[in-house]
Amino acid sequence: MSFYVKSASFKMTELIISARAYCKIILHAAKYGHCSINGVLLAKPTKGKDVEFVDAIPLFHVALNLTPMAEIALTEIDQYANQLGLVIAGYYTAHENLKECSIEKANHKIAEKVAENFPSACMVIVENHKLNLKGDNAAIKVAQYSDGKYRQVDVNKVSLAPKDTLGCCSQLLKERAYSHLIDFDNHLDDITEDWKNEYLNDNIDRLI
Repeated sequence: MSFYVKSASFKMTELIISARAYCKIILHAAKYGHCSINGVLLAKPTKGKDVEFVDAIPLFHVALNLTPMAEIALTEIDQYANQLGLVIAGYYTAHENLKECSIEKANHKIAEKVAENFPSACMVIVENHKLNLKGDNAAIKVAQYSDGKYRQVDVNKVSLAPKDTLGCCSQLLKERAYSHLIDFDNHLDDITEDWKNEYLNDNIDRLI
């Protein structure tokens, strides 16, 4: 089923993914298409099921499990989110296998840890087979934590905002903007590398 992109004001919308969050997820997957990747999503605080994701922070492309390095990364990201009045409310991943996009195989300790601190946490899985330069469909599926597990969300309850997010992402891919994306593996190799990706954020904002 194709992911239908609606206006964020559509009444059925429960989950909103910003251009910044969506583009960085896809660029992370594009940069490391030969391996699995993961990261977390920052959102505005909420007590209900509706969640607005405003940013994505790329984590790893080498070791995705909850290691001491992951603990350090999550602590730094949590402090950064608090400064912005945001919370870690989601997890994203792309599998190494281009045909694999199941929720069950995407779930692991980091996703569980996010859900422990944010009951309405979401998990975004990149559908690798949908990745292309056209930007005609969103290449993701979304699950939300409920009753002790992540369950896939109806596509009608998920929106990208603003409407031209897919066009923005397509342009970034054509410009090979993923070469500028920094994840925590890059940062741990060279601490001068900016995992907040402020340069890339500015580039996304420019296109939007």
